[in-house]
Amino acid sequence: MGRRDGGVVDLLIFIAVIGVLLLGHELGHLLAAKASGVRVEEFGIGFPPKLAVLFHWRGTRFTLNAIPLGGFVRPIGEDDPTIPGGLAAASKRVRALVILAGPLANILLAVTAFTAAYRFAAPDLARVLITRVAQDSPAQAAGIHPGDIVLAVDEEPVQGFESMQKAISARLGTETDLRVKRDGQTLTVTLVPRASPPEGEGPIGVTLGNPTKGVGWSEAFSLGVSSFRLQLTEMIHLPSRLIRGEVAPEAARVTGLKGIYDMMAWAGEIDRNAQRPFLTLNLVGIISAGFAFANLLPIPALDGGRLMFVAFEMVFRRRLIPRHEGLAHAVGFILLLAVMIYVNLQDFVNPITLPK
Repeated sequence: MGRRDGGVVDLLIFIAVIGVLLLGHELGHLLAAKASGVRVEEFGIGFPPKLAVLFHWRGTRFTLNAIPLGGFVRPIGEDDPTIPGGLAAASKRVRALVILAGPLANILLAVTAFTAAYRFAAPDLARVLITRVAQDSPAQAAGIHPGDIVLAVDEEPVQGFESMQKAISARLGTETDLRVKRDGQTLTVTLVPRASPPEGEGPIGVTLGNPTKGVGWSEAFSLGVSSFRLQLTEMIHLPSRLIRGEVAPEAARVTGLKGIYDMMAWAGEIDRNAQRPFLTLNLVGIISAGFAFANLLPIPALDGGRLMFVAFEMVFRRRLIPRHEGLAHAVGFILLLAVMIYVNLQDFVNPITLPK
């Protein structure tokens, strides 16, 4: 696949992933509201101004909006408890359920992505896959192909990157036999590892990866849950680690759409070379977990901010004036939109640095 074709694929995957994660979040709110008897006026793709009404479903209009930075669900009576059947008029339990359903949808999507990575595309670290062969290299001259799995070097079994690299390094300038597996057949090729390879190439001129080793659904789900738990723990402890200087600020910066696209393109290139979507699926899980965590922050206009007001009502058994709560969410939304615009601009001014 050429670089241009890979770029098109990366863009399509990026659009699909962001669409699924953002709209999946809002769909969680919508389904929870419908199941709880809360009427929903609008399900918006993107933020206003409105471009078009796409269709209607069970009293809810689905709209396409101009600012492609997310989406929203607009229940009837969101901040007005005097409107029957509206969100604000519902019980505290129902309001909390509807608010939590969005982040819970992202948690479900994160665990699903992590589980799929381990079920279908987990790297087999005990085996070595040739993902690229350099031009005019010993490997090319010997007839090694991308997709070959290296079994042994001079009858010395290869059991991962380190064992192969050590075996090759011990045979620089010496005629060496490599036993490889290709399309179910075992072949032996002969080459001479270079003592002084060109920059960016190793002694035999190949890029190494790992073949896929899928695991059973039960183990994959367990690993998926563990991966989500690890991501959540890292996000919770990140502020304190930044304060202690354990993490550099540039390594913990918030990225916008371009930064996410750059990361997905990087993961996609590696996965195409390794012939498995492991990194891409893991990145989808990390992004979805990040969406869930960010939305639960106690900031007005976010789900966590709305949940904070419900918690206040539960603890103090009194409700804030709805007009004041609505104003807090409106101000919070404007500030969040400004932050989102700033973060997305920073991705162009100061792009994230990714491993080569």
